[in-house]
This record gives sequence, C-alpha cells and structure tokens, in this order.
Amino acid sequence: MQTVVTLSLNGKAFKLEEPAQARLRAYLDAAAKALAQDPDRAEILADLEQAIGEKCAKTLSAHKDVVSAAEMEAIIVDMGPVQATSSIEPKAPAMPAAPRKLYQIREGSMLAGVCNGLAAYLGLDVTIVRVAFVVLTFLTGGFWILLYAVMWFMVPTAETFEQMAAARGEPFNAQQLMDRAKAKYSEFRAKRSTT
Repeated sequence: MQTVVTLSLNGKAFKLEEPAQARLRAYLDAAAKALAQDPDRAEILADLEQAIGEKCAKTLSAHKDVVSAAEMEAIIVDMGPVQATSSIEPKAPAMPAAPRKLYQIREGSMLAGVCNGLAAYLGLDVTIVRVAFVVLTFLTGGFWILLYAVMWFMVPTAETFEQMAAARGEPFNAQQLMDRAKAKYSEFRAKRSTT
C-alpha cells in the first residue's frame, strides 16, 4: 500500500505517490535554487510546474488517477536538469532537432493560427506565409481560402509547451522551457518599457 499525496502544479490538482511527491519536490527545489538570482524566477518556475503538470496528465486515465514514483522519475528525466543561465555564459551546444509536427499556433495569430503553424513547421517568418496565402488566394481564384478552412478544422492546435516545441522542431526539456520563458518575458518587459 502506498501513501498518496494531493498537490497543485500551477493551479491544477494531481495525486502522486509519496515517493513521487518527494522526487518532484526535490527537483523543483533544485530548480528554485538554480534560479535564485534570476529576475524571472517565479514565471519560469510556474512554466516548469505547468509543463510537468501536462506530462503528469498524460499518465492519467479514467481508471488511473495517481502518478507513480516511476512515472515521476521518467517525467523528471525527460525534463532534464535545471541550470541557471546568464547572457554572459556561452550557450550549450545545440541539441539535435526534433521532428517537426504541424499544429495551429494561436499565440500571435490573426485568425486561427494556421499560418503561424505553417511558418513554425517550415521554419519561415509568419509574414512570408501570410503574404504567400494572400497571393495564392488571388492567383487561384479563392482556392487557398478553402484550403485554409480545411486546415483550420483538420490541423490540431498546439496547447501544451511540448506541442509548441514540436511545432518548431525543438527538443522539449526544462532548459529549452527556461530559455523560451526568459526570451518571452524579456520581450514583454522591453515592450512595456517603450510604452
């Protein structure tokens, strides 16, 4: 018999075996310690919790509602170590590209995120894809509007951090999540300081 602990990962409740909770607590404490001097620490830890929560949710089903210690260990190994980074330190060697998957990306979309998804999948700027869609729509008498509508309903939407990384062909781990969060928050601060 195993003791089960209920805890919240970025606002969503999960049931974990006690050893799984202890392993997760140690991982998050190590991440918090590594990010102690980082001004974006709270946001990065929240994103890390959310990503771990998404991975925990994948292990659950209608007949299984507890994350085991072995599953938590696999999730933490998959997330990888959390290390503090600074703009002065050289970047670690790039990991091999993961296979790209086509998703709609709603973040920054103008309509449904189809062009954003295609741009991420093809590794192009979204403006090029949007202009291409408009030009091809005029050249084909509107056929590309129909194609856009079909893609809108057929292509899945990237909802998790892991799916967003897969859309861009990036590996998904804690370090990638942190680097992306830092870039996003520094971009937000730069925009806010100019207004």
